[in-house]
Amino acid sequence: MGRRLPGTIVTTAGGCAAHLAACLGRERVRELSEYLAERDAAPRGEVRAGPRRARVALQDSCHLRNALGVHRQPRELIGAVADYVELPGAAACCGAAGTYSLRRPSDSATLLAPKLDAIEEADVDFVVAVNPGCLRQLRQGLRRRRSRVRALHLAELLERAGNGPYRAVRG
Repeated sequence: MGRRLPGTIVTTAGGCAAHLAACLGRERVRELSEYLAERDAAPRGEVRAGPRRARVALQDSCHLRNALGVHRQPRELIGAVADYVELPGAAACCGAAGTYSLRRPSDSATLLAPKLDAIEEADVDFVVAVNPGCLRQLRQGLRRRRSRVRALHLAELLERAGNGPYRAVRG
């Protein structure tokens, strides 16, 4: 298999973090929010929605939350740059589930519908995902509903805040 590369692997995809941790060892793999939290890399700036601080919710990545136990860190990062709003059912699957949404679109839509209702009822400006499949699922669902809520990846939200934490992280 070749030489093992040293160091930590940081990923912006919850599902990938869980898979890589299973293959390479948990001590080598970190999801972005976990990596930043471990380095006390507090984000700078603020995400605004017009004249006020943005209201932002999170859709957990099932793999990240259930397999790796990471759920506090993304919430703390969001709360540092916006008003964090906890969604009822944020920990429940959004219906993306890897290829599930492509292979079983009707069942996937059934799982997504109450989540979209909760997002609309929470009156948030953004909903954040830390997994690309969840992000795609949320974006498509919100677009179909012609919702004013935008779905963003956590990294996109942090970048919107201003300089973001990226320039502060070293090593």
